[in-house]
This record gives sequence, C-alpha cells and structure tokens, in this order.
Amino acid sequence: MGVREVGFLIFTTIIFNSNSAIAEIIPDATLPNNSQITIQNNIINIEDGTRSGMNLFHSFEHFSVDDGSIVEFKNAADIHNIISRVTGKSISQIDGILRANGTANLFLINPNGIVFGTNAALDIGGSFVASTATSLNFADGTKFMTTAAPTTPLLTVTAPIGLQFGTTAAPIRNQSQASSPDGTTNILDQPVGLQVQPGKTLALVGGDIVLEGGSLTAASGQIELGSVGSNSLVSLNATNQGWVLGHEGVQNFHNIQLIQRTIGESDIPSTIDTSGKDGGGRIQLQGKTVELIGYLVSLISRTTGVVDGRNLTINANKLIVRDGAQIDTSTIDNGRGGNLFVNASQSVDLIDGFLIPKNTPVYQSSLLTSATAAGGKAGDININTQKLRIQDGAQISTQSSGTSIPPDNIEFEPATGEGGNLIITASESVEIIGTSENKVASSLSASTFGSGEAGTVTINTGKLILQNGGRINVRNRVPQGFIYLGDASNLGKAGEINVTANSILLNNRGTLSSETRTGQGGDITLQVRDLLQMRRNSQISTNAGTNEAGGDGGNITIDAPNGFIVAAPLENSDITANAFSGAGGKISITANSIFGFVQRDRANLLTSDITAFSQQNPSLNGTVEINTPEVDPSKGLVELPLNVVDASQQVASGCYASGGQRSSFVVTGRGGIASSPTETLMSDTVLADWIPLEAGSENRASGMQEPIHIESTSVKPTTRIVEAQGWVKDNNGDVILVAQAPTVTPQVSSRASCAAD
Repeated sequence: MGVREVGFLIFTTIIFNSNSAIAEIIPDATLPNNSQITIQNNIINIEDGTRSGMNLFHSFEHFSVDDGSIVEFKNAADIHNIISRVTGKSISQIDGILRANGTANLFLINPNGIVFGTNAALDIGGSFVASTATSLNFADGTKFMTTAAPTTPLLTVTAPIGLQFGTTAAPIRNQSQASSPDGTTNILDQPVGLQVQPGKTLALVGGDIVLEGGSLTAASGQIELGSVGSNSLVSLNATNQGWVLGHEGVQNFHNIQLIQRTIGESDIPSTIDTSGKDGGGRIQLQGKTVELIGYLVSLISRTTGVVDGRNLTINANKLIVRDGAQIDTSTIDNGRGGNLFVNASQSVDLIDGFLIPKNTPVYQSSLLTSATAAGGKAGDININTQKLRIQDGAQISTQSSGTSIPPDNIEFEPATGEGGNLIITASESVEIIGTSENKVASSLSASTFGSGEAGTVTINTGKLILQNGGRINVRNRVPQGFIYLGDASNLGKAGEINVTANSILLNNRGTLSSETRTGQGGDITLQVRDLLQMRRNSQISTNAGTNEAGGDGGNITIDAPNGFIVAAPLENSDITANAFSGAGGKISITANSIFGFVQRDRANLLTSDITAFSQQNPSLNGTVEINTPEVDPSKGLVELPLNVVDASQQVASGCYASGGQRSSFVVTGRGGIASSPTETLMSDTVLADWIPLEAGSENRASGMQEPIHIESTSVKPTTRIVEAQGWVKDNNGDVILVAQAPTVTPQVSSRASCAAD
C-alpha cells in the first residue's frame, strides 16, 4: 500500500522479599534434578531443573506470578521445550511476565486451573501452550504427569505429542491487556495481551475457555483454543510454526467465550489476532458452544502483505455472534485472504449489532466477513450447520472493498482483487430476519466497489426464510459520501445467487436481489422442490442501471418442476429482471403451477408482477419464459380472484334436508383433499385411517361386502386416478364412492334436496 496509511473499510507497587516470592513459586522434590528459585529485585529466576535431550523439565507445588513480577527461566540456548507442571492443589494466577531464553517453547500445565490477569505477558522466543491437562504425553510413550508418583519419573528426549485430561477439566481464563514492550498494538489498535513472536503458536487447552476483556496475539502465527471435557486426549502435531492441535480423541467438549470486561464506564473487548505481513495466521477454536459477545470482540486474521493468509476455523455444536462482535479474514495487500470455515453441528446465530456511540447512525453489525482492500483475492466463507439464523441487523458478507485515504478520509480507492464466495449448507433451515433499530437489514451478501468481481452466494438448505426486511443480495456499486478514485464505468460483475431448497418463503419485504450499477447484472438461480411463496412486498430482482449509468439486467431461473410458485395478488411481490437504459434480463420459470402473478411489460405498483423490460428502450426488453405442465401458455398465468369466495356458504345455501331444516357444508382441515391433483392421498390427509385389504381381494362397485380401497404402497406413479362420479351404500350402511354413477329414479320436489335415503 506504499507509505500512505489507509483505513480499511468494511462497511500499586509490590515489594518482594525472599519469603513472599517463594510462597508464590514453590518447587517440589519430584525430579532427579529439582528446580531452584533465586530472587533479584522483582525478577524470580528459575534455574536447574532436569534436562533430557532438548527438553528441560520443571516441577512445582505452587506456581503463580504477581503483578509487577518477572519469572525468568534460565535455560540453555539449545533447549527446544521448557516443560513446567504443577503437582499441588492451587490455581496458577499469572499477572506478571513469563520469560525464557532463546527460541524455546514454554509449556505450563496445571490441572487445577489457570488465570491470566490484566498485566499477564509473555517474553519468549518460541511457542506457548497453557493447559489444565493431567499429563503431557511423548512420542516414546512417556507421560509427564501432574499427579504425585511414588517413584521418580522417567523423562524423555522425544517430542510431546498429546495432552491427556483426567476426571476433570479445569477452566482457563484470560483478562490480559498487556502492552507490547515496543509499544505496538494489534490490528485493531488494541493492546496485544498474551503475545508470542511472529510465526509462533499460542494455545490454551482446558475446560471452559473464557476471554473476559483479554487479548491473544500471534502475528502471522497460529492461535489454538480447545475446550474439552474429562478424559479427553488432545493431540499435538509439531510444525515449523509450533503446534497444531487435534481433537480426534475428544468425546465431549466444553464452551469458549469471548466477552467484554467492564471497568468503570469502559467496556474492554476480547480479541484474538493473527494478522501480519507474512500472511494472516491460522486460528482454530474447538468447543461445544462458541460465543462472541460485544462491540469490537473479534476473531481476526488479516493479511497485510503479499503472502497468502491462512484459514480461520471454528468447530462447535453452536456458534453465537452478537451485539457487534465480528469474525474477519480479510486482506489489505496483494496476498490472498484466508478462508473462514464454520462447522456447527446444531446452529449458527448472528444477532443484532452496536450503535457507535448509541443513538447515532453509525452502526457495527454482528459480522462474519471476508474482504479485500487491494489486489489480493478475498477468502471464501464456508458454513456447515443444521440451522443458520441471522437477525436484527447482523450480516455475513464477502467484499471487494477498498480504502479511505487519510487524513480527511473523503477519498476512496477501490480494490482490484476479487471478492470471496459465500457457501452455506444448512440441512434444516436458513432464516434471515428483520433489521436493526436504525434500519440496517439482516443479510447475506457478496459485493464489489471496484473492478474486481463480486463472489457467488451458494445456499443448500431444507427451508429458506427471508422476512421483515431480511435479504440476500449481490451487487456492484460506488460507495456514497466519498470522492471515488476508481473508474465508475468499469465496475466488476455483480455476483451470483444460487439456492437449492425444499421450500423458500419471502415475507414482508424479504428480498433476493442482484443490484448492478453498470455492466452485466448478476444471475439468480433457484432450485425448489416444493414451494416458493412470496408475500407482502417481497422481491426477487436482478435489476440493473441508474439514471446516471447503464447496465443490463441479470437472469432469473426458477426450477420447481414438481412444486408451486405462489403470491398474493395485491401484495406487490415481484419477480423482475429490469434495466434502466440497458437490456432487460431473461426470466425462466418451470413449475407445476404458478398462482397470483401477472406477467407485464411495465411495472404495476399494486399487483404481484413478473417483468423483464428496459425502462428507457422498449426494444431492449428482456424475455419471460414460463413452463407449466398441462397449461396452455397462450392463456397466461393463473390470476387468483381479488375477492375470496366462501364455497361452503354457497353450497349450504341451496342444500336442505327433508323436514325443512337448513343443512351445512363443513371443511375440516384438508379433509382428504390432496395437495395436488397428481398426488395420491396420504394417511395424514384423511379423516380416518386406511384399512388394508387382504391379498387377493378385489374392488367392486356393486354387491360388495367391503369398501373400495387403493393401498397407497402399491400405487405406481403411472396409475390413473379416476374422479368419483357417484356413491352407493353397501350392506353395512357405509357410503362408497364409485367411478360410475348408479341409476336412480328421479323424484320431484318443490326445492332441491341433499338428503339421501
């Protein structure tokens, strides 16, 4: 980005003496060569310990560090791993600095729990692993256990390969807001908190993991949070960046929370940051429920150089992001942004946002985002879950965005890189509902503000619901309120929307749209098995162009060969592929039946319409193709009546029983009426259960001893269903529908009678 700084837009003194220090850090006597403690002012030196190859072992009865203290491990420069355990019964309270020589990795294992205070910090050259496991397992089968052993343990020269938990898994809490020694901050200009050197690993592995106004930083490195239950085994796999955790041996998980801590009138956010010029680093969270709650609470891996970013992965039963929290894998240079993977077996919920400050128009949505501000391609967002719910102004977006130029921030330089793709698989449902207090819509989106193309939105789900202003949209546009430094006539192509679902409901301004300022509009493709329903001013639109710029409308394809497309006639729910001055798009619809729409060559403000026209040039109107079986295309669509008629009242008005009493016609539920003339009756659509026939029995229209029955499991798709022409009574008095009307003797009456005797 050159030398310019740019703003990335998405849219008390403690006095120590010998006795007090030793009371905080007390070595035990369980090693062949035990640890030794010496004190110099506020520095607590830890020397000796037992060396085995490149591993250095320490064992403590108590291990805590007060605010203002520095604990320094005096290790040889060639030590690879400093491995420290706590065999006593107390929690480790770390509120000072942990320091080690050279590039050694530091392990701290305490099964009673670990708390990192506000001033806790790391000054080490290698990776850091803090865990509440009961033992550290090694490649040769050796275990360095925290439980007291009757004999001196065997120590190993091999590398650690796993963390073994016992009958309990104690929590780990981080509140660190420590500043970097050189004064640098994280990517959000917040204190770094617990920090390892660039390219290294910072891992917290225990029961519940809580960041309460605490930060973790590993520039271009990796951060691992694992929240596991009792008797779990977490594998450690060595890499040149430290350690990668594996959870294949975990049977149950606990929870991970990133929340704010309130001090006075200030809310301190929690952050996890692996951003860096050598590519955004890797982040992995593994737990039962993962929650991010509060403004600026963040998981962020931003690429700031030419090296490609790495992935951010969340594996959980549930993911909850609310009140302005965000998850971000973006790039502000030519390196590709990392991908975001969310694997939540039960649900993903994004809720609400945060007004900055309250009662002003500036709003931070609860957000999952992947964006590019320069030439690098934005990463993809992949969500796999059972239920996805986005509500009250929360958003999931991929963008080819840009930067505002200081100091005035009124000039906007658009990105040239492509936006990422958004891929969602939700086996049960995707619900996008409502707006924020200041009318920011809940949304899934892919967009571009420059020459780079927007990504594609792909959704596979059982049920898609967009209502109360919720929207899915792809678009290209010029940001408002800036001096635009790009070529507004050369915007990248708006993305595409592809949806495969059993049913789709758009209700009360629910919108599926591709918005194009210039160029070719994005396409929308819907594969619907059962029903597409549009209510109350909902829209499916690939409109293009403005009164200042041209653009061609995109194409809309709706494929529901066995399903129905339904709208209320006067609710203005439209399917449109219009253009302002360019060419209208193509609309292609295949369905069993279409109800409530009117095909027009101009918009109608009241009715539900299907249109594909060019507003300023009728010669460039688009095309509408509608394919419905057994319908005469020349007769157009089925236009529902504006006034609903109560058929039961009409039937009852002319139907009288003998004796002068007025009869009635009652419809109970579906009452045996199939949802489609081509469907067989199912057991849940009739008023009484099916009675199966014995093998070899035959249906008879007269002289029968048992009722007619067609067994649903034996009906083939090609079986012709004959409409009943009359009815008779059998010897038991049962009414039987028959294919041929029986011969009856006419009776003269002064009024029509519905009685049958």
